Amino acid sequence: MAAVTLVDLARALGLSKTTVSDALIGSGRVSEETRKRVADAAQAMGYVSNKAARSLRRRNMGALGLYIPPYARALSFYMHFAFGAVAGASAAGSDLTLHASEARQFHVDGAVVIDALDDDPVVQRMLDASLPIVFAEHSFRSLSPDQPVAIIEIDHHEVVDFVLDKLRVGGAKRPGYIGLDLGHAPGWAIEAHHAFEAGCARQGIAPRTATLATDHDERDLFRAIEHLVKEDRIDALVVGLQGAAAVAIPMLQQLGQPVAQRDEPGFHLASLAGDPVTELGSAQILAMDLEPKKFGLSAVELLIEIIETPPKGIVHRRHRPNVFLG
Repeated sequence: MAAVTLVDLARALGLSKTTVSDALIGSGRVSEETRKRVADAAQAMGYVSNKAARSLRRRNMGALGLYIPPYARALSFYMHFAFGAVAGASAAGSDLTLHASEARQFHVDGAVVIDALDDDPVVQRMLDASLPIVFAEHSFRSLSPDQPVAIIEIDHHEVVDFVLDKLRVGGAKRPGYIGLDLGHAPGWAIEAHHAFEAGCARQGIAPRTATLATDHDERDLFRAIEHLVKEDRIDALVVGLQGAAAVAIPMLQQLGQPVAQRDEPGFHLASLAGDPVTELGSAQILAMDLEPKKFGLSAVELLIEIIETPPKGIVHRRHRPNVFLG
C-alpha cells in the first residue's frame, strides 16, 4: 500500500497543499480548528513525515538543496524565498542545504535552483549528476525531457500589464523601464523587459528602456534614470530590480522630477518586485508583492512531487501571487 502524501491529505480534506503543510508544522495563518482537522486526518490516514520514512520512498539523503546564485543573494526577495523553501522542506521531514558556487557534490535528494544564469557551472554539475531539479523561474538552457526536471514561474507579462494599466489610468503616456542587461541576465529579467515592450505596443506607445549590469552601483542607476528623464522625457518609471525604486526617489527629485503620491497626478513610480521594507507600503511607489516565501514553498513542494513520482517530460507550473498595491 502506497504511503500517504501531503497531496493525499490535501485532496481528502479539500484544502491546498500549502494549508495542510502550514497546519502540520504550525506556521502560516491557519485556524486552530483547521490545524486540528488536519492533524486528526493525518493520524487517521497514517500520514508520516520524517526523514527515515521519506528516505525509504525516495533516495536516502533526507535533505533537499537550494541554490541561489551569488549575484542575487543580497536581495531580500531571495531571503524570503529561502524561508519558504525551509518551511516546505521541514513539512516534508527533510533538511535544506544551501549550495555555494563552489559546490561539486550534492548530498541531497533533489534541489531547487532560482534565477541562475544560463552558463552557471553549479547548475550544469547538478544536471550532469542527474539530480532532480526544480527551476524557480525558467532557465534558458536546453533541458532534456529525460531529466527529472520541473519549472515553476511567475507570469511577468501579467505583472507588467497590471502595472502599465495602473500607470495609464494615472495619466502616464511616456513610461520608461529600467532592468538588467539582456546580454547576461536571468530569465525573469529577460521576460520582464520583453513584457514591458509588449505592453507598450498594446497601448500604442513607444517603449523607453535602459539596462544595468548585474554588478551595477547607484551611479549606474542614476545615469540610467537621467537618460530616461532628460533624453526620453518619461512621465512614469517602472523598475524591474527589487529595492531600486526606493533608491530612485531622491534621484528623480534631484533631476527635477519629484515622485507623486500614487493617487495624485504627476510623475509615478512602480516596482515589479517590491522590497518589503522600503517599497511595499510606500505611498509613492506602485509596488508589486510577488510573495517570495509562498514561491519558495511551492517550489519545494513541486520538487518533492517529482522526486516521489518522476515525471515523463519537463513539468511546468505557475506561481501566481496575489498582486496588490503595497
